Amino acid sequence: MKRSVTIQAETVEQALEQALQVLGLTLDEVSVRVNRPAGTSMFRLKKVLAEVSVTEVEEKKEKIMENQSVVRIHNGQLEAHFEDQKYPMIIPSAGTELRINDDIVARRTILLPTDQIVCKAKAEKLDPQFVIQLKDDDMIAKAIVTPGKTITRTLMDTQWETVLNIQVTEETQNFNELKTESFVDELRKMGIENGLCMDAIKEAANSLEVKEFVVAKGTAPIESKNAALVIHLKFDKEQAEEHERVDYREQDPIPTVQAGQLIATYSPPVEGIAGKSLFDEERPVKPPQEIIMRSGRHVKVFQNKVYAKIDGRPVIEWRGKLVKIDVNREYRHSADVNLESGNIYFDGDVWIGGSIHPSMFVAASGSITIIKNSTKASIRGTKSVFIKGSIFSSTVTVGIQEKVISMLLKDLEEVLSYLCNIELALVQIFTLRGEKAEEIAPFILKQAIQLLLEQKYSDFMQLNKQFIQVVKNHSRRLEKEWLELSERLYLLFADPLREEQTTISYLRQLIDDADVLLQIYNEESRPESVLQASFALNSILYSNGKIHIMSKGVYNCSITALHDIAIKGVCRGGEVIGRRHIDLDETGSAAGVKTNIQTDEVGEIRIGTAHPGTVIQIGNQRYEFFALRHHVTAMLNSEGFLTIT
Repeated sequence: MKRSVTIQAETVEQALEQALQVLGLTLDEVSVRVNRPAGTSMFRLKKVLAEVSVTEVEEKKEKIMENQSVVRIHNGQLEAHFEDQKYPMIIPSAGTELRINDDIVARRTILLPTDQIVCKAKAEKLDPQFVIQLKDDDMIAKAIVTPGKTITRTLMDTQWETVLNIQVTEETQNFNELKTESFVDELRKMGIENGLCMDAIKEAANSLEVKEFVVAKGTAPIESKNAALVIHLKFDKEQAEEHERVDYREQDPIPTVQAGQLIATYSPPVEGIAGKSLFDEERPVKPPQEIIMRSGRHVKVFQNKVYAKIDGRPVIEWRGKLVKIDVNREYRHSADVNLESGNIYFDGDVWIGGSIHPSMFVAASGSITIIKNSTKASIRGTKSVFIKGSIFSSTVTVGIQEKVISMLLKDLEEVLSYLCNIELALVQIFTLRGEKAEEIAPFILKQAIQLLLEQKYSDFMQLNKQFIQVVKNHSRRLEKEWLELSERLYLLFADPLREEQTTISYLRQLIDDADVLLQIYNEESRPESVLQASFALNSILYSNGKIHIMSKGVYNCSITALHDIAIKGVCRGGEVIGRRHIDLDETGSAAGVKTNIQTDEVGEIRIGTAHPGTVIQIGNQRYEFFALRHHVTAMLNSEGFLTIT
C-alpha cells in the first residue's frame, strides 16, 4: 500500500524536506503535489503556510511486449509471460542448470504454460593437477602444474525476450592442495630416485598459476674444451671494394716482431666429464680437439707461450689441426740480381730493390718481393712472390713444396695400406704358431717381415724406396715429420742391420703416425700463397695458392694455380689452369690466337670479352668461341653439363 503525507511549512522546499524525512524516502521514490504555495491573506494581515502532499511511488514494472509470450531473468530468477497460442524459447549455456518438469535440459527448448521451470547457476570446483615430462634426453624432469579453481556463477538479469539466451557471470579463485609427497611418489613410479629438486617441488605444490617446474635433474656433462692458440699480433686488414684492384701485398699486412716478443699462447685441451641421466645412464662428451703445434728454429716455447728468438716477420700457417709458427729473417738486396751479386738462396724473406737479370736464380723459404722486373730468370718462393714490375721469359714458382706433398700423399696412402696388410699378416702367422706377435723377438720378426716382402708384398719394396727417395730429395722443403717417417720406414724395411726397432708395437705406432700425417696434410694450408705481378710475357707461372696479374695482362704464358686466378688486361695465347675460379678481363684476339682456359668441375670461368680462339674447359666439358662475346660466365650445372651465360 502506498504511503502518503501532507506537510505544511513556511516554504515548499521545507515542506518537501520534512515529508521525505517522515516517509524515509528519497525524491526519486515519491511523487510531489504542491497544494498551496506560501503567502499572505487577502489583506496581508495573516501569513499563509505552504502545503505539499508527498506520495510513495510503486516500483516501475517493465513493460511486457504486447501480444507476445516472453521470458526473462530477473533478480536471479527465471520469469515467463504467456499469450494465447504463443510460446517463448530459452537456450541454456555452459555453467547453468535448467530443469523443466524435473528433467535436465541442455539444448534450445520451447516453454509451455504448464511447465515447472527451475533455472540456476552452477558452482564448480576443479581439483589441482600436475603432469611430469622428461626433457633433454632424460636429463631433466619438468612438472607442469595446473592449480585448482573454485568457480562461482550468477545468472545475468535480462530484458523480456521471446528467445532468451541464459548467460552467467563467473568469479574464479585459484587454490592448490597438492602435496610434495605426490610429486616424489610420481617421480619414483617413473624410476627416478636421485637428483630431486625439493625446493622446486615445494614451490610447485604451492603454485597458484599454471607453471613449469624442474623437479629433478641428472648430472649435466661438462663439455670438453678444445685446444686454442691465441695470436698476440695485430692484423689491421681492410677489405677492398669489388671494383678495386686488389694488391695482396697490401691486403695482407705483415707485422714484424722483435726478439723476445710474445707471438702466441697455446691453451691445451681439457677433457670433459661425462654426465648421468635421471636413470643413471652415462651421457658421454665429445673428446677435445687438439692442436698440433710445430715451432720453427727462430721461436722458442716456454710454458705454452711462443716467443720470437730473432727480429723478423712471424709466420703462422695452419693445415687442419697442425699449426706451424716461426719467424722469418729478411734479406734486403737494394740493387739488381746479376752476375756481380750472384744467385740468392735465403732461409727467410727476400726483398730485391732492383731487377733480376737473365740466367739468375732467387730462392727463399719465405716470401720474395721484387721491386722491378724479372727477365729470363728463375724465382722460387715458398710462401709468396710479389713482383712490382713485369715478368719476361722467366719461371716463377710459389709453394712448389705443395706439389711434392701432393705426390708424397698419394704414395703414403699406398704405403699405409701395405703397412696395415703386413701387420695383419704377421699377427696371423704367429697366431697360427700359437704365439703372440707382441712377444716375438726382433730378429725373428725381422726375418718374417723380409719373407713377407719377398713372397707376398714385393711391390711394397719399390714403393717404399720411392717414397724415401722423394723425401730425401726434397728434405729442405719438407717438415721434420716427413723426414722422421721416412727414416722409420727405412729402419724397419730397408736396413738389414738394424733390428732393435723391429717390434709389432713399433710397426703399429708407425701405422698410427702415418695415418695422422695423411689426415693432417690432406687439409689445405692457410693462409693461401700468392703470386702477384703487373705483366707477364712468355713465362711459366705456378702457385699452390692464387695468381693475380695486376694491370697489363699476360701473353703466351703457361699459368697454373691450385686456387684462384685473376688477370687484369689481355690474356692472349698460352694456357691458364686454375682449380677454382678464373676471372679474366679479355682473352684471345681478333686473329683467333688460341688461348686455353681450364678449371676443375667445381670451378667457374668469367671473361669480360672473349675473342675468337678462346677455348674454355671445365672438367671434361670443352667449348671454343668462334665469335666475339662479352660478359661470359661458364660453369657446370647440376647434371654435369657446361652452361655459358
